[in-house]
Formats: sequence, structure tokens, C-alpha cells
Amino acid sequence: MISCRENPTYDCLRSTESGSVMRKRLESHPNLSFWLVFGLLNCVLFLPALLTSQDGATFWSTVAAAWREPGRLWQVLAIWRPTPDLFRLQLEWLLLNGFVVALRPLRRRGVRILLFGGYFLALIYAIYEALMRSLYQSEPVLYSHYRMLTEGLAFLLDNINIPVYYLVLGLLGGGLFLAALFIGVRLLTSESVAGGINSFSRALLALLVLFALGQAVRYQHLLAQPEMVVSSLFYKVWANAQASRAVYKTVRSFDDSYVRRAYDYRGQVLVTKPNVYLLFVESYGSVLYKRPDYLAAYTALADELEKTLAANGWHAATALSDSPTWGGGSWMAYTSALFGLDINSDPEYSMLMERYQVDDFPDLGGFLRDQGYRYYGLSSITLELPDEKWNRYLKFYGADRWLRYRDLNYDGPKYGWGPSPPDQYALNQARAEIVAETDQPYLLFTITQNSHYPWAPLPPILADWSDLNAAGDDPTPIDAEGIPHETRRKNYFGAVEYDLRVLIDFILREEDPHALFVLVGDHQPPRVSRKGDGWDTPIHIISRDSGLVESLGQYGFATGLDVANFTPALHHAGIHSLLARLLLARYGEHKLALPAFLPDGVPFVGVLAAQSEEREKTP
Repeated sequence: MISCRENPTYDCLRSTESGSVMRKRLESHPNLSFWLVFGLLNCVLFLPALLTSQDGATFWSTVAAAWREPGRLWQVLAIWRPTPDLFRLQLEWLLLNGFVVALRPLRRRGVRILLFGGYFLALIYAIYEALMRSLYQSEPVLYSHYRMLTEGLAFLLDNINIPVYYLVLGLLGGGLFLAALFIGVRLLTSESVAGGINSFSRALLALLVLFALGQAVRYQHLLAQPEMVVSSLFYKVWANAQASRAVYKTVRSFDDSYVRRAYDYRGQVLVTKPNVYLLFVESYGSVLYKRPDYLAAYTALADELEKTLAANGWHAATALSDSPTWGGGSWMAYTSALFGLDINSDPEYSMLMERYQVDDFPDLGGFLRDQGYRYYGLSSITLELPDEKWNRYLKFYGADRWLRYRDLNYDGPKYGWGPSPPDQYALNQARAEIVAETDQPYLLFTITQNSHYPWAPLPPILADWSDLNAAGDDPTPIDAEGIPHETRRKNYFGAVEYDLRVLIDFILREEDPHALFVLVGDHQPPRVSRKGDGWDTPIHIISRDSGLVESLGQYGFATGLDVANFTPALHHAGIHSLLARLLLARYGEHKLALPAFLPDGVPFVGVLAAQSEEREKTP
């Protein structure tokens, strides 16, 4: 490429002169340039949190609410604000600029590059932190999120259809953005700006530095919290490292002897063995109960479906169950339920996956297999794992057979996440495969796919589910992020309604008179719920056995499909002991005492707590 110096044409000279004139204009007003660029780059570090926030409050509304209380007003303006905004200070960015202004040797090219690199890393961390808090309502813990960020992002990119021109525009936009950041840093570290600001600007910068350092001395580790007006990358990284270390120690300390004692069902015998369906409903969260518009529509839907069940001889009971995860990480939710173990971080899950490739975990599937059941899993998503990796999952969960997309003989249109066949087809085809294969009672576990984000488009519900397997083009995916928020919320409710109707239709087609259905949400939906909506999800237990359903009252359930008690009755990890006790109480020999109901399941570090208690009792 020929540079302007080598080819002084009119256009090239004009371009160079134009850039030089703009730079000179900025440098000729060092005070305005310094505060403008410093402020903009400071605000950019808080922009990810603001853009990903689901809270409707603003800086101005927060200040207005505190206006009449001087003490609270000072706190809101200078110390702590509950919702994200741009009017905050980043401690390290402020200090670095203070050093550059005070120390002339720092206004060099090498320092400029280091300053830009540090700023870029701070921005990356801000984006990471914002995503963790908005998508999962989780504190940033890199040890917990590393696999989710790497493998999850790769899986996401494989499963969303982004037009090529979007990618090109994104790359161009990202490049221009980085160039603008570098130009800003370069301007701030130039001799004409950093060395040219007047004494008033220097005094103001010094006051800001003293204020921020005072906050750091006074509040220290609290500067890692997003609500603090002064934010510190150092304390954020330190808190992340400490939390990562704690998770690491938890994973390393796991001992399953405590779990094996808790779920020791030796001698317990089921006389009647109903088919058991543990059906997780993707993104089925209690946000449906906690927003007025959702509540009215959802209650009407639940009442309608309950009447349909009752008219066909089915009974239902409902409660709320706390999920170990929020907005994603379904594998932790359903594994907690199957294992009866509170698994609330991905490293815990990964460690269990590695450990139980040969040994069997004392899970719900194992209990039912010991009672003569066949254990089936279903995953209908079209993007299948390699067979070697899939076999690891099969060994981990201990299923006798896991039905995949290839087993469903489906050639029709595919929808949404994955993409996937219609849940109506996948569920009914899986049951048909199971009934044709075995005459044993069975456990079927699965999680729905059509209620997965982005929630549209949805397949139809047909009277004959097999008619869904008709050749046709896949529907055009929607741009879930390019639609109005209200449209996204409507799409979410539509997807939940679709899957609930499909599941009720699936139940009505069941031939086993004793069959037990458990429908439970995995976690709150991303993008349309907030931290204040909690971590609980609905759980419905449905059977033709009215006595069994009525007995659920002692566990905090209410009859019907509506939630009557907004206090969660159990944790997802408590589902294991609940179902085992429920089945044995209704259909067991009753020669032994019933196993305990553990509403919170077994804590991941339960054995350590038990050992600690024993040591304290020992003289």
C-alpha cells in the first residue's frame, strides 16, 4: 500500500490535512477535550450493564425518589445506586489518567499502548460481568462460567442463524469502535492535552482522585459490587478469584457417602409400578405469576387446562420449586432433580460427569431401575454430540436408552433452538418407540425444546401428531434481539402456552392407568424476567390417582394447576426424595419406614458439614 507520504495526491493530502485540522482543534482546547474524552470513555465501561439491564428505573428517577431526603440523596449521588447508569467512576481509569496528567514521562507511545490494553481488558470484563448478571443473575465467577462461555458460545453460534451481512457489519463496527477507543486514549495521553489542561482542571481531577481513593479506603471490597458509584476492576477481579477458589474447593471436597446414606432405599419395594414421566419445561418460570399481565393470561390458561384434565379423569397438584440456576444452565436444574443433589455451578456438574463414568450415582433413575423399571431419556435437538461424547452422557445418567433426533424418524420442518422437531411429535414418537420396545414400567425424562429462547416461530398442534412429520421447509427464524421487548414477551408466553397444551394432550393419550407425570420448569426465562422474579419455577404432579394427588398437600402442594402458595415448597434437588417417597407411600409394601423427604435435596458439601458437626460433638 502506498502511503500519503509516498503519493502526495490532492485527495490524500486533503484527507491528511482534514485529520490534522481536527486533531489540532481538539488539542487547541485541552480542557474541553480532556473532560469530554475522559468522560465518554469512562461511561463506555458502564454501558454494558445499562444495555443489558431489565430494570426500568433510571438515574434521574432514582435521584428524584431520594430528593427530599438529604442523607439518602448523598448516598445515591456519591456512594450507592441500585440500578445501572453511566454516571459513575471507574477507579483504575481515573487513577491512570491522573498519573498521565501528573507525570510527563507517562505520555509516551509505549505507555499509551499499555493504557489502551488495560482499558480494553476492563471493557471486556464489564461486558462479561453484564452478561453474567443479566442472563444468569449470577456473580461473575470465571471458574464456574469458563466452560459455559466457551462451549456454550460455540454451541450458540452453531444454533442461531445470523445473516452474513450482520457478521460483516458487526466486524466493521467493532473495528471502528476499537479505533475510536484508541484515538481517544491517544488524545488523552498526548502532550498537548494531558500537559495542556489548566490548573482548575488539574485541581478538579485531583479532587476526583481523592474522592475515589477515599471510597476505596472506606468501602474496599464493596467496590466490586455493580451498585457502587465508584467501581474498581481490581476488587472485581479479586472477588472473582476468591469466589472461583471457593467453588474449586467445594468441587474438590465432594464425597458421595453422605448422598448414598440419604438415598439408601434398600429393602423398599414397589408393588404397583406406574410409568413415570419427568418432563422439564424449558424456561417455564414463576415470572408468569409475578407480572400482572402474565398472571391474568396464565391463570386463565391453567384453569382451562385443569378443566380438560378433570373432564378426562386426571388430577393435578401444583407448587413452586427453587431452581439452582437462572436464565440458563438447564443441565444443572434437571441433574439436581434426578440426583437429589444441589448442583449450582458448572464445575460441580463437570466433576460429577467425570467421576460417574463407571460408578453409579444413587439417583432417581437408579432407584426405579432397581424396582424393575426401564430408564429412558429423550433429546430431540437436531445438533447431536459426537457418539463418544454422547456415550459419556449416557453413562453419567445411567439411562438404559437415550432417544435422539436420529431415533425419531422425523423429516418435517424444524423449529427454534437446535433446531428441533415439534415437541408434540418428539414426545409422542418417543413414547411409541418405548412401548414398542418394552413391556416393563419405565421412567422417561426429557426437556422441551420449543419453549427455548427465542420462542418463535412455533409449530402447530395437530389432532394426529404423526401428521407433523410431513416434508416442508424449516420456518424462517426470527431476529429475537431485533424485535420490540413487548413482542419478545408475547412470544415467550406463546411458547409456554404451546408446550403446556402439548404436554396436557400428551398426558391425555397415556394408556397406563397409574401413570405419574411431573412437569417442572428448569429456570426463569432469560430476557423477559428480572432478579426480583426469584429463582422458583412451577411444578405440577398429575395422575389419575386422586389419593396420590391429595397426599401432596402435606408437601406444600395445592390441588389444581394454579400456584396457591408463593413460598417454594421445595428445591429442584428435593424432587428425587419427593417422588421416591410418594411412590413408596402409595404403591409400596410398607414393610419399612418411608424414606425421608428432603425438600432441599442434599447439599453439595453436605458430608463436610456432617463431619464438622461430628467433630464438634467429639470430646
